[in-house]
Amino acid sequence: GGEDHRVLDRSEIALRGDHNVENVLSATAVATRLGVPDEAIAEAVRSFTGVPHRLEPVATVAGVSYVNDSIATTPERTLAGLRSFEEPIVLLLGGRDKHLPLRELASLAAERCRAVITFGEASDLFAGAVRDARDGERPLVEQMNDVASAVRRASEIAEAGDVVLFAPAGTSFDAYRTFEQRGADFRSSVAELGSAG
Repeated sequence: GGEDHRVLDRSEIALRGDHNVENVLSATAVATRLGVPDEAIAEAVRSFTGVPHRLEPVATVAGVSYVNDSIATTPERTLAGLRSFEEPIVLLLGGRDKHLPLRELASLAAERCRAVITFGEASDLFAGAVRDARDGERPLVEQMNDVASAVRRASEIAEAGDVVLFAPAGTSFDAYRTFEQRGADFRSSVAELGSAG
C-alpha cells in the first residue's frame, strides 16, 4: 500500500552478504503482497540458514572457518561472496573459465585476500589475473592441481580468525559433472583436515 513498516531487523537475517539481504527484501515484498502476516515472514527469515553450496559454513578447523560457495561459477558470484566477509580471506578459485571479465574480481581479491589459491583448468588464467591486479607481492598467489590439494595448502596459509572461501568463479565441468559434486569434494577435503588434526 505504499507504506513503510518494519518486519524484522537486518541483524536477524542469518545469511551473510548484501545480496542475501536483497533476496530477503524481495521475498518479503512478495509474501506481503500475498497477504502473509509480518510475524510469519519474520519467523521464516529468522529460521532460514541457507542451502548447500551457497556460502555454506562447513567447519572451523584450528580457528579457521571453511565456507563452501561452489555455486559461485561466475566472477560476479565470487565477488558477492568476497563482499560477505570482513575477516581475512584465503580464496580458492578454479574450474573452467566462462570467458567473463576478471578485472573486478582480481582487483577485490588483491585488496581483500591474504592468499588466492587456484586450481583446475583455469588455474593459470585466475592466478595471472590476481597477480596482475596486486600491488607488490600480496596477496600470495599459488596454484595447485585440484580441490583437495588447494584445501590442504589453504590450511597451511590461513591463520586463526581467517575464512577459507571456496568460491571458484568457474564452472565445475573441467573435473566434475556438477557444482554440487565439486562442493562435496571441498567438504570432504575439509573433513580430512579435521580428522588429521
